[in-house]
Amino acid sequence: MCRAWQAFCGILLFSVVFRFQVLGQTGKPESADEVLIKGEIVAGNIQTAILMHTTDEPDFKNAKQLPDDSRPLPKVLVLKNGDWYFDWTPGQHARYLMEELRQGLHAIQSVEKPRGIDIVALTGAREYWPKLRDISCRESPGTRYYDLDGFAQFCPTK
Repeated sequence: MCRAWQAFCGILLFSVVFRFQVLGQTGKPESADEVLIKGEIVAGNIQTAILMHTTDEPDFKNAKQLPDDSRPLPKVLVLKNGDWYFDWTPGQHARYLMEELRQGLHAIQSVEKPRGIDIVALTGAREYWPKLRDISCRESPGTRYYDLDGFAQFCPTK
């Protein structure tokens, strides 16, 4: 692995640890928006870890955990000023991230020699997946989802 890649990963790791340890210590419960933003960060860390293994380890397989519960991305809304965003509710966004984290956990757990970014990604995914599930279930009670082990579960009904 080249030194530039190692330096990039070190900066990324510091950034992630700083965000979780310093910025996340407010003492109040996280809002749904804060959980979704941190869930996106965790999903990005997982994708970075998978990319590192894909490029450095020829035997690495990014296999999906079955059943695959992926959802299509929502429509993109473009505003007059050029800004854009996905047209989805917080629950739909959380459900999408739940599956991203579940599949990423499955891929990274299959690695023989975990790296620093793997530990950060796994820890973040295990911390934020239940929070994302809670957001999704609040919006869609009674809905089926798959837990981190791939077993079907149902959101509690009201």
